[in-house]
Amino acid sequence: MCKSIRIQVMGTQVYSDGRVDKIDFQTIGSFQKRQEDFYIMYQETEETGMAGASTVLKIGENKLILNRMGAANYRQIFEPGALHHSNYVTSFASIYMSTLTEEMEINLTEQGGHITLKYNLFANDEKVSDNMLEINIKEDTPQ
Repeated sequence: MCKSIRIQVMGTQVYSDGRVDKIDFQTIGSFQKRQEDFYIMYQETEETGMAGASTVLKIGENKLILNRMGAANYRQIFEPGALHHSNYVTSFASIYMSTLTEEMEINLTEQGGHITLKYNLFANDEKVSDNMLEINIKEDTPQ
């Protein structure tokens, strides 16, 4: 059964030159469990710089797959200790991206929960940044 949820995404990106970018946003989406995997679906907003794109997260026991479709198309796998490659495709260019997941904590039930990721991001085999991502999922209750 698909249910409406409130999603909070908090991220920190630390670049090799010491610059730090942070993001903290909330949105409404949907959440469901199919067999052993959880699915989170939401629309990107202006706040993320990807307005008009749809994001689907497929979360397994020790693996998270991000699929983003729309203005940019991107599929990335996060799995502790594994380096995964993909192409980030926009109407302007295609960039070869990789992630190396250092840590992953998944604590989800059918009522919601949280996910924490710590990973390194690479573009064209050059390290771009160290990243920390926290995703909190709660049932969306009418106010």
